[in-house]
Amino acid sequence: MNPQIAALHQLQKQDRQLGRLERKLDLIPRRIKELDEDLDKLRAMLDTEREKCEQTRGFQRAQEMQLEDEEELIRNSKAKLNQVKTSRELTATQREIETTRRLSASRAEEIEKIKAGVAEAEQRIAAMNDSLVGLQSQAEEEKGRLLETQGKIAARLEKLRGRRTKLTSQIVPDTLSAYERIRRKGGGLAFVAVRERRCSACKMVVPHQIYVHLRQGDDILACESCGRLLYWIGHFPEEKDAAVAAEQAKKKGEAKPKEAPTKRVAKKV
Repeated sequence: MNPQIAALHQLQKQDRQLGRLERKLDLIPRRIKELDEDLDKLRAMLDTEREKCEQTRGFQRAQEMQLEDEEELIRNSKAKLNQVKTSRELTATQREIETTRRLSASRAEEIEKIKAGVAEAEQRIAAMNDSLVGLQSQAEEEKGRLLETQGKIAARLEKLRGRRTKLTSQIVPDTLSAYERIRRKGGGLAFVAVRERRCSACKMVVPHQIYVHLRQGDDILACESCGRLLYWIGHFPEEKDAAVAAEQAKKKGEAKPKEAPTKRVAKKV
């Protein structure tokens, strides 16, 4: 087998591993950003609830001051009763007291409702604050794990990139250039297996003459359909066995047990 085939095969495996690690590395900052955004949203909700609660408290204080003024007015009106000189003044003063008393009673009920609303808001704020504290703790723990994973992946990537440099030095420039060009266009996949006479990337049948050359293992040829470089999977027995095992497992998973036929019982007449 042409040594370039083995080198390209190893390079493709290395690049796929690099791609997976790079994608994992890219996801870590996104996840950290999501955690920070979730915390910011909860903080904003908590601030909004606190602001609303404070506004309600302010309204409650204003109502309590108004109630005090009405109670003071009632006391003053009662003091006037001893000073009225005519029945008309007496009636007017009594009517004023009664009207003010009704207003103050209604306001007192409203104040109690406001107090209950404030109490509920305070409980809600306390629960939200507990949730925020818990979420902050969980977020910090997850960030720590993510940053640790990030460091490990970065170190592993550095080693793999060093190995990749050594591998590329074993491949002739023209072949390497073609591989890199195809890999950029093909989503990272440039050197693919031919199994059962089909390209494993595009699933198209490989012409007989190309298939014969691939089995001989002397030349590196391209798929006429997708343009990727090809190799015969039989040159790498472990890969062939893994592909067969995966296909058998898939077929086994798709197979459904047949239902037993139901027996019909004749009814007696």
